[in-house]
Amino acid sequence: MQAFDRLDSDTSKLVVLYLQRVGDATPDRIADRLRLPLLTVLATVSHLAEEGLVRRLEGSDRVVLAEDAGSLPDRRPRMV
Repeated sequence: MQAFDRLDSDTSKLVVLYLQRVGDATPDRIADRLRLPLLTVLATVSHLAEEGLVRRLEGSDRVVLAEDAGSLPDRRPRMV
């Protein structure tokens, strides 16, 4: 997953890896399974959604990886 490489936060990487493994989950389930504070997971999911890496399932609080997460352009500044 190319987009995974641009994640700076270990928490973001854990959430993405967890969602790759299970498919979809609620933030409270993610927090429970990864033994992280719920507020941390909520902030992480919000950030990942802004980056286009995850999305909420319609009519649910469940989160899933975005279909095009692997093909997103790298938005990190390039060193010249």
